[in-house]
Amino acid sequence: MSSTDQPATQRALRREWLAARIAIIGGFAIAIVAAIYFGIIVPRIIQPRQERAALVNRIESLLKAEAQICGIALNSAKNFGIVPQYGQLATTKLASTAVQGRYVCMAATSAAKYVLAVDLVCRDLKNPRCTSLYNIAQTDGTILYQRQR
Repeated sequence: MSSTDQPATQRALRREWLAARIAIIGGFAIAIVAAIYFGIIVPRIIQPRQERAALVNRIESLLKAEAQICGIALNSAKNFGIVPQYGQLATTKLASTAVQGRYVCMAATSAAKYVLAVDLVCRDLKNPRCTSLYNIAQTDGTILYQRQR
């Protein structure tokens, strides 16, 4: 190489090193931005969806449990002969009362409406003995059945 070629070669070498530094620094910058995005931002978006899905599942299971408790109470009232066999639940929603563990359901026939008060004795709803019918009343307040203490 001659002495005139050396500065041109050095300039080219500097340009190559500059391009390499830009590529390396740019690559690290992109990697850091990607790590922040996928490590911090995306979990904040995904986590509420998972929490929402878990909450929806929990609500659905509670609604099924409410319907099951009301169904057991209605079957007990039918077995006692107080509510006719063609009686149906007016709503599957439970209403809480002032007494802890006591809930109220509504049942109806074409002729009358009934308020079924049921005590939840244990949490195993598959066992019919976990619910105990406390009282049955008509919507006008007439008590048709009251459990003895």
